[in-house]
Amino acid sequence: MKRNAVIAQSGGPTSVINNSLKGAIDTLSASDEIDRIYGARMGILGVLNEELIDISAQSPEQIALLAVTPSAGTLGSCRYKIRSDEDLERIVEVFDKHNVGYFLYCGGGDSMDTAAKVNDLARDKGIDLICVGIPKTIDNDVGGNLQSDGTFAVCDHDPGYGSTARNTAINVMEANEENKASFTSDPVLVIGVMGRKISFIPAAARLADPERKMPLLIILPEALSKKDWQGNLEFITEEVNRRLSEHGRCIVVISEGTQVGDLGILYDSFGHAQFSASEKTVEQAVVNYLNGVDRKDSEGRAHSRLIVRGIARSERPGTRQRREIAYVSEVDRKEAYEVGVYATRLALRGESGFMSTIVRIPGNIYRVKYDKIPLNVVANSEREFPEEWIAANKVDVTDAFINWAMPLIGGPLPKFAKFEGIFAPKLCGKYTPTAYRV
Repeated sequence: MKRNAVIAQSGGPTSVINNSLKGAIDTLSASDEIDRIYGARMGILGVLNEELIDISAQSPEQIALLAVTPSAGTLGSCRYKIRSDEDLERIVEVFDKHNVGYFLYCGGGDSMDTAAKVNDLARDKGIDLICVGIPKTIDNDVGGNLQSDGTFAVCDHDPGYGSTARNTAINVMEANEENKASFTSDPVLVIGVMGRKISFIPAAARLADPERKMPLLIILPEALSKKDWQGNLEFITEEVNRRLSEHGRCIVVISEGTQVGDLGILYDSFGHAQFSASEKTVEQAVVNYLNGVDRKDSEGRAHSRLIVRGIARSERPGTRQRREIAYVSEVDRKEAYEVGVYATRLALRGESGFMSTIVRIPGNIYRVKYDKIPLNVVANSEREFPEEWIAANKVDVTDAFINWAMPLIGGPLPKFAKFEGIFAPKLCGKYTPTAYRV
C-alpha cells in the first residue's frame, strides 16, 4: 500500500533551503511508494497542529520556483523544542491518522534531535514510520571537527553556509570601496555578522581579500577571552589603531558572539542566544568604545580612542545574510538539492534514523559525495572552529581556512575598478586645510 510523506523545516532559514525541499519533492514524486506529499506548516508545529499543506496539489511551476526562492516562507519554520512525551505522542498520532510512512526534517542539530526522538518513539511503538534528516545551517556548526586530511567529520559543511560566506565576502568587498571613499570622516567601519559563537561566518570575510591587501580585522569569538570583555575591547582598539597608523582606515568584521560586555541577550526555546534581538549589538558596543562615548566630558563631548580624525561607524547586515538569493552560491544551491535527494532515497529504501550528509573527498580538486550519519550522532555533535585556523595575531584566519572555504562560495567574486595612484604634478605651495591646523 502506498504511504504519504511529510516534509518540515526548522530553525533559521537559508537562501537555498527550498532547493533541499525541491530535491525531496522531486524524488518522492518519482516514487511508486508515495501517495501524497505534505508539508508541515511552520515546522514541527504544523504536525502538532495538524496543519499539513498538500504539496502534491501544487502546480509544477510552483515546485520549480523553489530552486530560486529564498528563506523558508513557502512552508514556514519554527524553533519549538519537544519537551514532553505528550508532544511526541501527538506527532505519532497525526502521522498515523494521515497514513504517513515517511518524515523528512530539514534543519540543524536541534532539528535532528527532534527527528531522532520521533524515530525512537515510532520504533518503541512498532509504528511503520521512516524518519530522515536533511542538514542546513548558515553557522556551519552541524557536524564533527577537523580531521587530519583537512575535511570535517560527520558533515564537511552544511547547506546554507556557502551562500552566507559568499554574501559576507561580497559585503566586505563593497564595504572596502565605501571605506576608501569616506575614511577622511569615517575611518573605521565595524560590521557585525551572524554565527553566534562559532567563527565560520566572520572568517568568510577573508575570502574577499585572500592576498590581505585590505586593512581588515576579523574578530573571532574563539580567539579572544570568554570573560574579560574589557580586555577584548582594549585589544580590538589597539589592533584598529595599528591599521589606522598604517593605512589611515580600517574595516572590522566581528562575530555577534564575541565577548564585549553585557548585550542584554534574549534566548530561544533551545537556549540559543538570539543576538539580533538583544538590547545592544556587538558592533555598536565596539563603535561606542572606539568613539569614547563612555568618557564624555562635562559638555557631553566624547573623547575618541582613535589615533586619527573622524569616527567609527557600524553596520549590521542582520538576517538578510541568511536569505538573500542575489548572493547565492551555485555550489551551495546544487548541494542543498542533492542532500534533499539523498535523504529521500534513504527514506524510500527504508533506512530510518539517519541524516544525509556531505563528505568532502580529500585532494586539491573540490569534490564531494553524499552519505548518511545516525541522527543521534548529529544531535549530540557540535562542531568547533579549528584552533589551527586562527592566525597568530588573533585578528585573522590562516590560508588553510581559505583553501577549505573558497570552493563553497561558488565561483569568482565580483571585480571592482582600481585606479593607479598617478597624480598630476603639484604646482602650488604646501597647504593645510584650516580645520586640520593645530
